[in-house]
Amino acid sequence: MRRKKMKKLVVLSLALLIVFATLLTGCSGTAQPSAESEGPSASAEETAAEKEAESSAAAETGEKRTIGTVVLDGTNPHCTLFEEGFRSIVEDKYGDEAIVLDAVGDPETLINCISDLMSQQVDGIVLEACDDEAPIAILKEVKAMGIPVAAADMYLQTTEDEGLVLSQTISQNYEAGVAVAEDLIERAGGEEMNVCIMEMKQNSSGMMRIDGFVDTIAGHDNIKILEQSQPSEDSVEAKLELAEIWVQKYDNIDAIFAYHDVAALAAVQALKAANMLDGVLVYGVDGSPDAMTSIKNGEMTGTSKQQPDQMAISSAEDVYTVLNGGTIDHEWEVYIPTIFVDASNVDEYL
Repeated sequence: MRRKKMKKLVVLSLALLIVFATLLTGCSGTAQPSAESEGPSASAEETAAEKEAESSAAAETGEKRTIGTVVLDGTNPHCTLFEEGFRSIVEDKYGDEAIVLDAVGDPETLINCISDLMSQQVDGIVLEACDDEAPIAILKEVKAMGIPVAAADMYLQTTEDEGLVLSQTISQNYEAGVAVAEDLIERAGGEEMNVCIMEMKQNSSGMMRIDGFVDTIAGHDNIKILEQSQPSEDSVEAKLELAEIWVQKYDNIDAIFAYHDVAALAAVQALKAANMLDGVLVYGVDGSPDAMTSIKNGEMTGTSKQQPDQMAISSAEDVYTVLNGGTIDHEWEVYIPTIFVDASNVDEYL
């Protein structure tokens, strides 16, 4: 009996040792963070350092990298040109893999796209955001992972000191609005002009254009703003709906300035449907192929043409500069010139 009891004790002791050893192994793993953890700072610093080391190693060995971008709205021809510029650097120049995701003009989708790139552990990101505030929180997580990000086209509500983005590359948006206003002033010739302005407050780049336009016409008493408002949402349907409301509400519209070409083309559509387009000046910003065709056909009056491919190229080069261990040698804010296009020079861009 005594030997049986001793045997049972030995077996029980061995079982307890195995359980204890298993518990120790589980506590040492990194996949199960404790609720009492002091925070992610140490882990984030280690992750960022590891990511930087991996990028440096990839540069030395010639290993293929993966660079991602999120475009603000894939249905916009402007974004197609942006993607082309991005791919020309990532694929054509460096021979790396390019991932292109579409935010479809929706802030929540934008955040999900960035999260997707994080989960794919890309080496760098070029971000063309559709909202200037929505991505800020998740960009802090991206920074903690050590993934370099360059912002383009949309000016994000962050500062250089925060270190969330390597650079902010945008069009000379204020000057784009100024150019439209100067053309309107010249065409008015001192005669009274009543203007409707379509804006989008969450689009900081678009609001810079509106500011440039409004500031420029401010000293001209003959030019009056009938209404300055924005669509209910960032969709073609909502922009068309607002333009249709204006057409029904006012019978004395002389000009419409929209913050981008998609909205300007919606205004053209509403005016045509109401047989009011003749004699009304319609302006946008972007220089999309559809806008160029509309100008050629005598519908839109003019647009300040952006260079989205150049914005993407500049931002992608910044990402590679950092990945290759270099230092960016230009200002944090980079401004790409716009070109005013009307019937006099539209053939150059068709």
